[in-house]
Amino acid sequence: MRIKTVIAAVLIMLVPLIGSAAAAKTEVDLVWSMKNGVNELTTSAEIGLSDSLVLQLGIRTQGKMENNEQQVFSADRFGLTYQGEHITVFGGAVPRSIGQARIHQIFLRESGPAFSNLGYRFSREAVSYTKFFGDLSQDEGYKRLGVHYLNWRPIPNLSLGIGEAFVVSQPFKGDTYYYFVPILPYYVAKYFPGIATSIDNAFFYGDGELRLGPLALYGELLVNEFPMSPFDHNPKLYAITLGLESEFPASGWNLLAEFSHVTDQAYSNGRPQNVFTYGDLSLGHALGDDLTAADLQLSKYFGTLETTAEVGVYYLKLGSTDPAPWIGQEEPVIPEQIYGVKLGLERQFDQFRLAFDLELGYIRNDGHQADATGYRTTAVLTGSWRLP
Repeated sequence: MRIKTVIAAVLIMLVPLIGSAAAAKTEVDLVWSMKNGVNELTTSAEIGLSDSLVLQLGIRTQGKMENNEQQVFSADRFGLTYQGEHITVFGGAVPRSIGQARIHQIFLRESGPAFSNLGYRFSREAVSYTKFFGDLSQDEGYKRLGVHYLNWRPIPNLSLGIGEAFVVSQPFKGDTYYYFVPILPYYVAKYFPGIATSIDNAFFYGDGELRLGPLALYGELLVNEFPMSPFDHNPKLYAITLGLESEFPASGWNLLAEFSHVTDQAYSNGRPQNVFTYGDLSLGHALGDDLTAADLQLSKYFGTLETTAEVGVYYLKLGSTDPAPWIGQEEPVIPEQIYGVKLGLERQFDQFRLAFDLELGYIRNDGHQADATGYRTTAVLTGSWRLP
């Protein structure tokens, strides 16, 4: 039985949990993004079927200016989430996210691909544990994803998380236990039942956040492979994001600074079926791998206008960002370097939020051609309605 059928069956079984409770709140989001002539319009909704059950729906269309032949429509998401007192059960084709990064999430971001998945989360006091598995296969291929993540707050101002993820390209004996049993590490599968190294790709993940008054320090680290000693010749395959947020109550300004680095092949593997992708879309950083990014932003709420304004600068260094090719399978390229500015405005009305974000960037080595120059523009218009 295909995993999509199992997930659909679980979603149907969740429906009776609606009960007779009054419908909870519903939120509808409309996002229109324009990037160098390419337009993308996404409409999504979270519909409160009850106080404990939420239905998630979404559609997406993409097209290019003055080229109606490239118009594409697709279902963006469909899923259900049941929220109990200490347990959450979720499933469907919905993006999943973990981590602390505000801008450069290095694994499972909210804007990521909506692949079929099914999982649960236990939450009690200072500890939460999440585990889910997903179907990354397309057409007739076989590609499964397993993720689990433990978060602990030893004190109110400190959050620590550790997780593990693996992609497998063949079924193996006992795989259902690894997908569902809490805490059971995927790495143990290499010993029990003893799966071949060639059929999986696994990494470890950690994150943390420390709040010191108005200052917040946070970070994420993903390690696919790393030399364990100076004498080892393993490649350094990792991704890291470090950041800080600070509030300045006297002036009303907030500061956000973030740095991220993803090595080439950080999400890749010698076997193409084991790469952390869904089709051509990265499950890691939104831009892929082989990149360095830095952002500095200031924001402030202006009470007289009831508007939040944001201004910032950013830097990107982009190499061979396609996460699929393995070591030695692609020619080296001249990195693109982008220097840009960010501007943003957000206004909250009674039940409606309107936001506009603009990025303007100057590109050196445009198209990975030495000394070539170009420009990069991205504009995003967002509207959110919260219905009673």
